[in-house]
Amino acid sequence: MSDSRALEFIKGLLIGGAVGAVAALLYAPKSGRETRE
Repeated sequence: MSDSRALEFIKGLLIGGAVGAVAALLYAPKSGRETRE
């Protein structure tokens, strides 16, 4: 894999991870404190 393709892949992973984290925070049914109780 060339360097530019590797960078694009890593960039995609980071962006996908960030989008996934935001979606998880927005769609979590309860706060962490409520879930633990």
